[in-house]
Amino acid sequence: MLTPLQNKFKNLCMSLGKNNKALYGALTIAVSKGILRPTFTMMDKKQDRDSRVYTAFREGLTGAVAFCSYIATDAIVEKLATHIAKKTNHLKELPKMKSTLSLISVSLTALFIIPAICNAITKPLLNAFTSKNKKSIDQPALVSKQPVKNVNFEGYKNMNVYHFNNFYNSGMKIGGI
Repeated sequence: MLTPLQNKFKNLCMSLGKNNKALYGALTIAVSKGILRPTFTMMDKKQDRDSRVYTAFREGLTGAVAFCSYIATDAIVEKLATHIAKKTNHLKELPKMKSTLSLISVSLTALFIIPAICNAITKPLLNAFTSKNKKSIDQPALVSKQPVKNVNFEGYKNMNVYHFNNFYNSGMKIGGI
């Protein structure tokens, strides 16, 4: 006899097993990365604040873009698979075609579409959301020249001080030298 919780878990596993698509795993990963990576990035106090903000923004944006891209490409692939199955009279093979094309589309989306979209929109969106970047672009900082200091190289004339005299006399000998 199964408890209600075990019964629900069994039904969930059976349902996922029958309707297993690559899209589900990709969406889960996109949501997890889109939430957890920015959170952990902002908690790292060892890094510079501007670096943390940029990294967290980029990771969150990548998760959002990935989620939307996976859904869009999967919808396109399902229509494409139906079209191909009708044209080739292989309607019995439609579920297999959808599954295969779904896996291919998830892989190609992760390789090409998501990085292309993120590279195109990250900088404009980050500049729009942070006013500090707008001020630094509008008003370039003045760089002041510091005088060149004379360096004392007197310590390097006597190499015995740095214990290099025994360097070549130690270690493994190769070739009898």
